[in-house]
Amino acid sequence: MIAALLLQAAVAGPMLPKPRSVLPRDCPKPQEGDTTIIVCGRGQEEFRLRSIPERYSADPQALPKAQTTIGGNTVAAEAEQGDVGGIPTNRIMLRLKRPF
Repeated sequence: MIAALLLQAAVAGPMLPKPRSVLPRDCPKPQEGDTTIIVCGRGQEEFRLRSIPERYSADPQALPKAQTTIGGNTVAAEAEQGDVGGIPTNRIMLRLKRPF
């Protein structure tokens, strides 16, 4: 029982970083007789979401065609987005080309 208590007191994992102060270092002081309310705090810039860079091109030639040859037959796949009754749907087309 004592060993279990001692194991619970052990620290598992890395040490936490030193906590930062909530107040910024250069908080302006109000002047005497001034009724302005001054609010000081740490900036929230680190928590803001950034815009996603445009990685994908709308050019159909930007990516190679998804096709392969199996035993003299060519199998190709194409994907597109369309509307069915006003609802956007994704669809895929598989093409099998066999020479004759």
